[in-house]
Amino acid sequence: MSKNTYLYYSGATDKTGMELVKALGITGGIEMPDKTKTIVIGWGAKTAKSVDLGKAQVYNHPNSIRVNRNKMESMALMMENKVAVAPFVDAEKVATELAKAKPSITLPLIGRTTFHQGGNEFFTCLTKTHVLETVKTLKNLKKSGYFQNYIDVKEEYRLHIFNGVLIVAAKKVPRDNLEAAYVEQQKEKIDAMAAKKGVKLDKATMEFALGYQANKISGPDQIIKSNTRGYKFAHVDAKNVNAALVAEAQKAVKALGLCFGAVDCVLDANGKAWVLEVNTGPGLEGTTFDAYVAAFKKLLAKAEAVKEIAKPLPAANHKITELAKAGGKASSKAERLRTLADLIEVADDKQADIINELAKKLFN
Repeated sequence: MSKNTYLYYSGATDKTGMELVKALGITGGIEMPDKTKTIVIGWGAKTAKSVDLGKAQVYNHPNSIRVNRNKMESMALMMENKVAVAPFVDAEKVATELAKAKPSITLPLIGRTTFHQGGNEFFTCLTKTHVLETVKTLKNLKKSGYFQNYIDVKEEYRLHIFNGVLIVAAKKVPRDNLEAAYVEQQKEKIDAMAAKKGVKLDKATMEFALGYQANKISGPDQIIKSNTRGYKFAHVDAKNVNAALVAEAQKAVKALGLCFGAVDCVLDANGKAWVLEVNTGPGLEGTTFDAYVAAFKKLLAKAEAVKEIAKPLPAANHKITELAKAGGKASSKAERLRTLADLIEVADDKQADIINELAKKLFN
């Protein structure tokens, strides 16, 4: 792969980010890529402001990732694009909304901070009193948070969508030997945090404390089904995943302006599909990691091939650039046909599949 391809990750996604860089044979880091990079991949890259990556072809632009990190903003964007997201309201307005004769939200509700991770800062409110007390007590929630309709979840999935295709599917299931799993998981997490901060830990003390905490766990949490509360993701055959759920996951990634994402989504007790959120820098391992590597290699190979096809055709190259900026759409059918004809004229047999993929975009 080209050294001009850069994988831009954050401190929170650096483990998988570094492994992807190595597997793909490209450059990468937590530093902002310079303007010499022609291809940039955003892997959960966190930026406080809008960034300009010049003329680079970007897959998961940091600007889109920044919007997605704001859960309320990302849900509003998905809802605007007809993605099935449970109704929600700003925490500051929840009291006013609940006082209406026909509120847009209904009890029970889940309170969440705008910037949250995993099962943290998750507040179950069964009554209006619970909601009002939660807003009053938790300043962070009132300052930047929201309340959302509780979904009676029957099945929960993480669907990895890449370029509109489901490449890996996993279903959330209860962990076996919950106590041991808790100790192992927490130990790994604490070790990693300590290493980053240069803190030396007494292993025996830590294992004793974690074991003590683990013995208090009576069973998997039925409300917050997170990794730390008794659940894990188990691979399932993508062909067997509910078609409506896959469709919502694909719509969610597209709505957020992303090329790829790990979509947390559920089927409720009535079989309706809902999207919870999209992860732009998920931790990967095993077959899931391999699937992303294969998908990235295919994507980057096509990007390189398209550049090679277009080199002898400045006019076509210009059109391809304009098409990429416009999301693959040309201004007229005639213009699309001319561009395709130019490409076919210089293509060899190996480039046929590239042209085929480009044709799909030209005439979409």
